[in-house]
Amino acid sequence: MNPTIFHRVQCAFAAALGAAATLALGGCISLALDISGEKLPPEQLRARVETRQYATDFTERVVHAADAIAGGTEDVGVRANALRWKIGASTASRRAAYRPEPDLALIDTWALALQMELFFGEGAGRTLFDSKQQIALDTARALAREAEALAARRLEPGALADYRKLVSEYVAGERLRDLSFERAPIAPLWREVVAGKIAKSASITPEGASIASDQLDIYGRRIPDELRWRAELALVESGIRPADLAHALKRFEEELAKLSAIAQTQPGLAMERLAALQAEMTRVFDHFDERWGQMLAMLPVERAALAKDLEAMRVAMDATIERERQALYTAISVERAALAVDVERIGKELGPLLLAKLGEVVNQALLLLILLVLLLIGLPFVSGFLVGRATTRRSQPPGTPVNR
Repeated sequence: MNPTIFHRVQCAFAAALGAAATLALGGCISLALDISGEKLPPEQLRARVETRQYATDFTERVVHAADAIAGGTEDVGVRANALRWKIGASTASRRAAYRPEPDLALIDTWALALQMELFFGEGAGRTLFDSKQQIALDTARALAREAEALAARRLEPGALADYRKLVSEYVAGERLRDLSFERAPIAPLWREVVAGKIAKSASITPEGASIASDQLDIYGRRIPDELRWRAELALVESGIRPADLAHALKRFEEELAKLSAIAQTQPGLAMERLAALQAEMTRVFDHFDERWGQMLAMLPVERAALAKDLEAMRVAMDATIERERQALYTAISVERAALAVDVERIGKELGPLLLAKLGEVVNQALLLLILLVLLLIGLPFVSGFLVGRATTRRSQPPGTPVNR
């Protein structure tokens, strides 16, 4: 059998296993997020969008480089490391970029890129790909420079120096040990840096429906790939090589051709050779069955590990949301208490002034009331007096003096 054809069959079968594992995984993991909050400011929204786009590009670039490494070598160890790189980078970049806090997501992604560059340059991963090591190192360096440019463009300029120092110290102290890309959390360090800078922005749970939708979208696009890569890695690690299978099949065909020629002249010898060939092929296929069984036994383990990883991510997100919700409630309580103090102080200051003004208003009102009463009482008398004088003048004969 052609090794290239067998490799394609291997990849197709691994993809089928990944798809099956994905369907099985869907029955045991449930992500339920109920987040509410205010809209993000435009600057943070742009930072979130660009960070997640960078994470997608990060994974795609790593996949492309890993495929180039695997396609240029026959070394099983190097090919297995290429698969491990794809799995580790995809998982780590998703964890970093899909944090609820946009600034923390960007800083964590930036730190991951720098850690990967250090890992392949002078760290524990500097010899993982033999002659193809430069491909991994060039890819890591390019991604690290792009992450730095994104951080400089989207993080607050006044805090960029503090964030750069934070990331540098974290990367220097927390080096990657292997291609699983297991990392110590950077969030506690970030919270210490921003503790005194973000006093009134206690709610970091905005756009909950969007966060849940984005999370499920990235899971749907990346987890099938990761499962397929894990299946391919299990197949590579099982020791089943295309050359071994092709050699066994070729030998089987040659023996069958010889038996066919012998059977025409020496049937008894042909039967003996056939029995020996059957025993030999049974041994070979038993060996393949054993290796294949070992590989299939690894799939539930990988599936359980992935399920545990997703569950841990969900628990961590729920804990972050609950913590920030409590912080929001605390901030609201503080603001409410401060408002009550302000109201009490204003009431004490305005009380005497209001009483003085009220006294003036009452005095003016009483004066106006007295004038109104005098007007109502005196107006009829004045009117009667004037009408009486006018009537008297008309009733007297002309020339009669008017009594004053």
